[in-house]
Amino acid sequence: MLALAVTLGATAWPSVARAEGATEAEADATSSADADAAAESELGPGVADPRKRRMPRRHRFRLAFQMDYIRLSAAVDDAGMTQRFHYLPLQLDLAYQLQFLKWLMIRPSLAIGANPANTVEAMPAVVHPQLFGGFQGRAFGAALGYGYLHPFPARKDVISDTRGGLGQPIITANHAIQAELSYTTRVDRGALSFGVRMGGVKSHIQHYELDERSWRFMVTGTLGWYFGDGHRSEERQQERQRARRDRKRR
Repeated sequence: MLALAVTLGATAWPSVARAEGATEAEADATSSADADAAAESELGPGVADPRKRRMPRRHRFRLAFQMDYIRLSAAVDDAGMTQRFHYLPLQLDLAYQLQFLKWLMIRPSLAIGANPANTVEAMPAVVHPQLFGGFQGRAFGAALGYGYLHPFPARKDVISDTRGGLGQPIITANHAIQAELSYTTRVDRGALSFGVRMGGVKSHIQHYELDERSWRFMVTGTLGWYFGDGHRSEERQQERQRARRDRKRR
């Protein structure tokens, strides 16, 4: 009987040891999971450390204020006074930006606005579709793009009823090519973007006897807001990662 008890005790001891080891392993796994969850939720769900810059999201929408400037022709009156004309459309630009291959982006957009410069009677409004593509990092971006400015209605040599002066020029068939430098900074649940563009626009300009197609310098400034910060997709990704860790521990 004593030998049988010793044998049963020796047989049961490894099982008890394994059970205790499994219990300790489960406790360690549980504490590790709790620590991971605490680390992830330290700043709150979906909130990232603002000191760490992240890559732009794959899909982003932007609403921007855009201002273009083109120096136009001048006219001389009978007294020898010269009046220089300018084109300065102020626009709201709605854009969609796609990030791909990590560092590259493409951004089609459509801008609509008005021209408050001294050619407002000749070209009061504008529609301006654009397409830009290039590099987009965590903060800085560089791109090359094309835009087509369509002033409407275009009325050649019209004179302002309020300001007087000489007849105003019009530019049509405006094909613009510009290089862009931008800086984007995260603000709360969105991002603020600043951009400067420089390039040229090929236009058909008509002003009194002047009727020619030529290139002119064009400069643009943009101030935009990217909507959303991707916190929901990050929360879903964290949930998937926790689920994978739980499956591995089982």
